[in-house]
Amino acid sequence: MSKRMLKTGLVGVVLAGASLLAFPAVVSAATPSATGATGASGAKGATGVTSTSANFNKNQQALETQLAARLTQLTRLSADVKAATDLSAAHLAVLDLNIATATTSITSLSAKVPTDTTGAELAADRATMLKDNRVYAVLTPQVFLTIEADTTSSQVASFEANESTLQSSVNVLQGQPGYKNAENHYANFTKRVNAAASASSNVTVDVIAQTPSDYPGDTHIFVKANEALLSANVDLAYASYDESVIGLASGGYTGP
Repeated sequence: MSKRMLKTGLVGVVLAGASLLAFPAVVSAATPSATGATGASGAKGATGVTSTSANFNKNQQALETQLAARLTQLTRLSADVKAATDLSAAHLAVLDLNIATATTSITSLSAKVPTDTTGAELAADRATMLKDNRVYAVLTPQVFLTIEADTTSSQVASFEANESTLQSSVNVLQGQPGYKNAENHYANFTKRVNAAASASSNVTVDVIAQTPSDYPGDTHIFVKANEALLSANVDLAYASYDESVIGLASGGYTGP
């Protein structure tokens, strides 16, 4: 049964009230002040930066930090995808492409932002970082949920493959004390496996299709996917218990 231990993975961190996963919060930088504007004295410096230069530098550094954090997150997501042995080939291809696209964009911004000289440039780059990529709000839950859904589907397939063997184990118990108990658990086993299959199969179609431009309209899709995978994993936990009881029944066990 140790081979059938359920992977808590993503679903274990569903927050109360069916909220989204606790992914790293997006750090918000204050809207950069436009440089080149007239300062308190009405005079510009040699570089075109007035008395707001301190704020500009602060905002520029904050944006650089945010970009670096996203590159780190993208590296982690790429590693998670590569380590996910149950991902389907199609899902693997989509996630790899999405991560590569975001990585190219964020890397380009990381090179550009240090050369920005105006608040307008910083604002435009920050908008690109957020709206064109959505590393935390879209790509991260998309990766985690897809990996978990494919893992759950793999577990479902394993349970389904064992149904005939379990049915045979129950049949040979006819006339023995543990037969009725085993029969009841087998019925619940198939019910739970079917429910888990239904829940997990509905996740990836919607989740894998989400893009940065869908945010925040896709938030409810991720919430729904979390709930479905939690339900599927609970069903598989019950199915695993039913399977173990059927095995015990062959030795005369008549308990619950």
